[in-house]
Amino acid sequence: MSAHKSRKRFDPTYPVLVLVVLFLVAIAWRQGGWQLVLEGFRLGGMTLWSVIPLLIAAFLIAGLVQVLVSEQVIRRWLGRSAGWRGILLACLGGALIPGGPYVYYPIAAVLLHNGASLGVMVAFVTAKNLWTVSRLPLEIALLGSELTLVRYAVTFLIPPLLGLLVERFFGSLVETIRQAVRV
Repeated sequence: MSAHKSRKRFDPTYPVLVLVVLFLVAIAWRQGGWQLVLEGFRLGGMTLWSVIPLLIAAFLIAGLVQVLVSEQVIRRWLGRSAGWRGILLACLGGALIPGGPYVYYPIAAVLLHNGASLGVMVAFVTAKNLWTVSRLPLEIALLGSELTLVRYAVTFLIPPLLGLLVERFFGSLVETIRQAVRV
């Protein structure tokens, strides 16, 4: 491996997040002193505490997917050569997988790192956000069946279409993206 490839690129995510925290702390302190800052930290801690079980489950699922489903299988069914079938499988998976981003992003990361194509990843995440079957009963109960049906009808083609477009125009970037997000 060349020296260039072995060096990790600078990731600005953490410094930017720290700057955002410091900026918000300054605003909270200015508006209400340390009491408001501590209340914000308390509420953030409560949110973290409530999602810890989801995070643990999601990362365990991601690890188990990684050891149970070989890279060869992922490349075959969800890789670039899978074409539209891989994109449709990703749409179906995105629609059926329960939970929020804490659940599906770790799984998407494992799939991406093990050979899924860029179009498949976009289709998966987009379908998860637009087609979530687990949200369907609540949506019908709160918004009514007519509005829910219209929303699903209008968004039905978006996940597979985005997957195909991304694969067509940006699919060749998948290896660069994999290297950039390796941990």
